[in-house]
Amino acid sequence: MSLQNSLVVYPKVEEADEKMIIELENINKQFNVNKNSITVFNEFSYKIKQGSFLSIVGPSGCGKSTLLKMISGLEQPTDGKVMFNGNTISGPPKGMIYVFQQYSKSIFPWSTVLENIEFGLRSHKKVKSKQEAKEKCMEFIRLVGLEGYEHHYPSQLSGGMQQRVVIARALICEPEVLLMDEPFSAVDAMTRAILQELLLKIWESIPITILFVTHDVDEAVFLSSQIISLGRGGEGVKEDIEITLPYPRDQIDTRKNSKFTTIQSKLFSSIFEQEKQG
Repeated sequence: MSLQNSLVVYPKVEEADEKMIIELENINKQFNVNKNSITVFNEFSYKIKQGSFLSIVGPSGCGKSTLLKMISGLEQPTDGKVMFNGNTISGPPKGMIYVFQQYSKSIFPWSTVLENIEFGLRSHKKVKSKQEAKEKCMEFIRLVGLEGYEHHYPSQLSGGMQQRVVIARALICEPEVLLMDEPFSAVDAMTRAILQELLLKIWESIPITILFVTHDVDEAVFLSSQIISLGRGGEGVKEDIEITLPYPRDQIDTRKNSKFTTIQSKLFSSIFEQEKQG
């Protein structure tokens, strides 16, 4: 079965029906480094729409990963609160899955593709019989384009294929929010482009909100429905841009669109100037 045929298209949330799935209210976040207090966020507030694809960019040290970890409940703000579906987050909430940068550390080398994905399903605790579990796993194996590799071990897969396993294991838990921290940074450029298109097809096909941290401005513009660019030293959001490029997107035509180059240039210039300032 082809990937395209395995996808069912769900309508995205319309503007009139917008729901804010994640809300950050007056967030302060400080770290102590060598007895000095470093401010990452200062009275930071932001709301994230359900069903959106939000990329978070900015110069190194601006708090991109810290923001994602606070939303996931892996870190707590110094002050303020983070809410998911109206409930304050005090620890990792049900309904969110975090995909880390180092995919090779996220899957079990002693388990096959099928077994790795089945582990995610067991932790979800929704499937009762072994046959039902296998059928569910195969559904997600097809979704990420790994049909025929279900009995392979991670060492027999390329880096891009291993990352597909990680994505399938996350998605089989049926999260409302998928948190991704530079998930494609460790693969080559061509594999990265293919994974970007795969991720977009998945996002366009299932009801999910994606929060995506990246250093790559081109990647952010290509993928996102919304981009925020953070500043250093607690400055918060420097740019908040709605990306009106049409979906579906592809690596050739989308990048030729004048809107793509305009947004990419604006964001790159802003971040580059901050990086030069140190």
